[in-house]
Amino acid sequence: MTNASRVTSVLLVAGSLIAAAPTAGQVVERPVVIVAPDADDVRVTQTREAIAFWNRTLTDLGLDIRLRVSDVIVVSESRLLENFARQVSQRGGRLPRGSAGPQPPAELRGLEADTVVLLSRQPLMPFAWPLARWSTADGSTAGSGLPRYFVAIRAVQPRRVGDDKVLRNVIAHELGHTLGLTHHRATATLMCGPCSSLAAEDNPQEWLPLTDADRARLRALHVAQ
Repeated sequence: MTNASRVTSVLLVAGSLIAAAPTAGQVVERPVVIVAPDADDVRVTQTREAIAFWNRTLTDLGLDIRLRVSDVIVVSESRLLENFARQVSQRGGRLPRGSAGPQPPAELRGLEADTVVLLSRQPLMPFAWPLARWSTADGSTAGSGLPRYFVAIRAVQPRRVGDDKVLRNVIAHELGHTLGLTHHRATATLMCGPCSSLAAEDNPQEWLPLTDADRARLRALHVAQ
């Protein structure tokens, strides 16, 4: 990356967290690195709040997994990451059958995190893209165990009424994918797909709700305390 400055520098080694199978009662943390164009970007706070939402949810479900912001990297210009994000977004965030898909740049492969969240400057379609199928910068296989993810979040739409609430739920939705949740057709819920922004705007609560199926899937995927 060019023109990068670190706000924090508490990187965890993702490989050691992923490779070891947790024992019952052992909390496994999945490090999240946020890449932002500005330290004061409102989406940094929104991402932290979305992570706090998921950690409360996981705690309430009695599950032994947590998300943790391990680093915030301020990058004034990140053309390679932005170009990769645009390529994935144009594919609808999905890998067509029989296609290798766009290859992540070395700047992304070199980040030691289970999830990298790019707060994009573009009005792209947000997505959570698994990285387990590719190799890391040193040639080793990424995501040995739980998959790694590249999450891209669209630019803020300042003229759109209620965009703050919508974007917070968008971020929580994409982080839900990194925990193993998939889309469903239940409208006005967090993991709906496709979703209407009106669902978040009209919801009286801060966060759109999870379904019983979402909770059941999380319990099936992750170790219970």
